[in-house]
Amino acid sequence: MKVAQAGEHEMAIDVVCDVCCMSTRNGEGEPQYGTMHASWGKGSAHCGEEHELHLCERCFFSQVAEMKRARWLAVMFDEEGDAILVDDAYGRATKSAKEGGGEHC
Repeated sequence: MKVAQAGEHEMAIDVVCDVCCMSTRNGEGEPQYGTMHASWGKGSAHCGEEHELHLCERCFFSQVAEMKRARWLAVMFDEEGDAILVDDAYGRATKSAKEGGGEHC
């Protein structure tokens, strides 16, 4: 959840994790968070609804691990079952060019 400062131009001053309710600010005071977004369209029971969750790093990767586990449980006895457990098999993890592929992290 974005916390905004009241005023003429609303400005986000913090982002609070929607799971643990803690600030996502790092040691330098910068918000570090991931988002989960859904936009439901025609034919969905939730047509027209949009959802956006803000998650701190710990909660984001806990959710990713839980989704990976649920996926693995569905195919654990199949040939591809163990392939799901490798780090790059789930999600679309990339390093941005701005970060130089992780040199600044």
